[in-house]
Amino acid sequence: MKNNETLKEYTPFFDQLRDEDQHTLLLHGQEVFIRKGQILFYEGEEANHLYLIKSGQVRLSKMTIDQKMFFLHLKQKGDVFGEYCLFNDMSASMTSEVVQDATLIRFDKKDLEALFSQHGEIAVAFIKLFARNTQSTQAKFSDLLLYGKTGAFYSILIRFANSYGVSHPKGIRINKKLTNQDIAHFIGTSRETINRLLNDLKQDNIVYMERGYIVLTNINTLKNYVQCGKCPLEICTI
Repeated sequence: MKNNETLKEYTPFFDQLRDEDQHTLLLHGQEVFIRKGQILFYEGEEANHLYLIKSGQVRLSKMTIDQKMFFLHLKQKGDVFGEYCLFNDMSASMTSEVVQDATLIRFDKKDLEALFSQHGEIAVAFIKLFARNTQSTQAKFSDLLLYGKTGAFYSILIRFANSYGVSHPKGIRINKKLTNQDIAHFIGTSRETINRLLNDLKQDNIVYMERGYIVLTNINTLKNYVQCGKCPLEICTI
C-alpha cells in the first residue's frame, strides 16, 4: 500500500461475539425486513428497540436547530444500533432511516433486560458497545469544534476509510459511493464547501476519484492534520 499505514480491518460488533453468544442473542430477537427509505424511529420518540443489521445499511441523523439534517452514523452488516437511552426511559436522540434494503434483528427492551440478567458476558459486550458509540459521536463533534470544517471533512474521510476501506494499489479506496452532498450532511456544511475541499485534496494528490469512488492515496496527511491518535478502530468509524 503506497504512502499509508497497513489498512486495519473493521470488525462489526456481532462478529466480535463468541459463537455461542451470537446464537443466544439471535434467539432473543425477531427478524424483520425493511425497505429503503423507511424510518425506524424519529428523534424525540419513545425508544423501545435495538437492532442488529443482517444486511443493508441504516443511517442515524439529527435535526439541527435551524432544521438542517446532520448525519451522525452509517451502520452496516453486523452493527448494532438503536437508542442507548433505551434503558433510562429517555426519548430517542436520533432519527434512524434505512438507506439500503435491510434485514434486521429487532430486540425488545424487556427481552434484552432478561438476556443481560442471565448472560453476563453479553451484557458486558453491550456496555462496551454503548461506551464506544458514545465516544465515537463525541469524537465527531470534537473534530468539528477543534479543527473546523476542514478537519471535520478529513475526519469523515478517515472514518469512511476505516469503515468501508479496501486496499488499493495507490492507497485505500472507500468502497461506498458518496456524493459531495452526502459528505456535507456528515459535517453540517454546504456541498460547495465540500467541492472546494475535495478539489484541494485532488490538486495535492491526496485524493482522486475512480469510477465514482474516493481513493485516499495518503491518508496519513489527513490524520496528521487532525492529530489522529491511537484510539481503538471502533471509535474512529462512521
